[in-house]
Formats: sequence, C-alpha cells, structure tokens
Amino acid sequence: MSKITFDDLMAEVEESYKTLDFEGPDGEMFALRSIVVLPRHSRKAVVDAVKVANSKNTDVDKQESAIDNVLLAVVDDADRFRPILDMLPLGAKVKLVEAWSKGTQAPEA
Repeated sequence: MSKITFDDLMAEVEESYKTLDFEGPDGEMFALRSIVVLPRHSRKAVVDAVKVANSKNTDVDKQESAIDNVLLAVVDDADRFRPILDMLPLGAKVKLVEAWSKGTQAPEA
C-alpha cells in the first residue's frame, strides 16, 4: 500500500513551483511564491488584481495599487516587504511582477 503525507505533498508542491527570491535594498531576502501555492482567497485576490492591472480602462494609480496587491499577496512577509514596495517606482514594480510571473511557472513536463 502506498501513502503520501500532508508534509510530503506540500514539499512536492513547493519543489515543483519555485519561488522568486527578491533581495531588498538592505540585503533582506523575500520569497515571491507561485500563485498555485497560495490559499484560495489569496489566489483569487491576485487574479482579480491582475485583471485590474491589465485593464486598458483603469487609471494608472488603480493599476499601481493592483500591482501592489499582487506583490503583497505573493510575498512571504508582506509586513516587512510593504516599506520596500513603497520605495519602488511603478516601472520597477511592473518588472518585478514580470519576473515573478516567469520565475514561478511550473517546469514543463
């Protein structure tokens, strides 16, 4: 008989869906997690925020707030990350979201 434990399953998922490590200005490290390892409520919030960020009919401030929401939802320590996020210009936030999107994709089978 085969079995898998909760811990085994979670370890396998975390291995399959890598994080994107981000180094802050003082050398502190943050892990930006893949959307598929987030709890359902966080995943839904990210999907909703991405729709706003990509909308052509949304003003730039709302788009930036949506990008902030994405990054805060996927980072491992939102409270420590928030001040760093506030220092970043919009262009840097966009690049970080792009890097997160590419860097956390599942490997192809």
